[in-house]
Amino acid sequence: MVPFGRVAAIFDVDDSLLDGNAGTIFTWYLYSEKLMLPEVRARVPRVIYEYARHRLTEQDMVEVGSKCHLGLRADDLKAHAHACFQRHLKKRITAGAVRQVRKHLLSGHFVVVASGSPQYIIEEVARHLRVHAALGTRTRIVDGRATDQIIPPVVFRDGKRAAVERLAERYDLDLAKSFLYSDALADEPLFESVGHPVVVNPKAPFRAVAERRGWPVVEWKERNKGAEPPDTADEWGSWGG
Repeated sequence: MVPFGRVAAIFDVDDSLLDGNAGTIFTWYLYSEKLMLPEVRARVPRVIYEYARHRLTEQDMVEVGSKCHLGLRADDLKAHAHACFQRHLKKRITAGAVRQVRKHLLSGHFVVVASGSPQYIIEEVARHLRVHAALGTRTRIVDGRATDQIIPPVVFRDGKRAAVERLAERYDLDLAKSFLYSDALADEPLFESVGHPVVVNPKAPFRAVAERRGWPVVEWKERNKGAEPPDTADEWGSWGG
């Protein structure tokens, strides 16, 4: 028996719950601190260049973010994710998201944060908000170190829906009674799976979709109380998720 009334509340993280992209900022952190393997770090500027010129897709960038962990010890990645969250991400959580997460928790719902960003950094978001589950993109660990082999599904587009459906089956959650909060057109497959879709901070194309489908739209722009000014991580572009 799962004591959550079989209702889930699923929160996308990047550019909705968070003012910014968790995976981008964590990758920037590892890059700027020179924590990546040298051969991996050397490829990052070229990847950003290719993405800026639309030669790589959002899903490509989701996969790149996790592959930047190659060769690093899993325990070290967890510690660095914690440091990155405390230094750069905690202050970016939006006030609207905090209010809505608390509302669902008080209603006894099963609250999930889900993103294509790496599992390590999404777990930090989940831990801070005291929610029940975190879904992020994972890589295989061999002999205590991260590989560049992503464990499917990549938590993006249809892969995010598959990950949520797997979680729903595990915890006996009814998606037809559940809520989704996301800014991403890429989450349209998941929006179609839940009974209560809510679109957050949509850009014009997705706003048009939301209006056509009759999905509610909310704006979560203000950072939570105590937020600080943007830092140099703002210079990095959004990598989707």
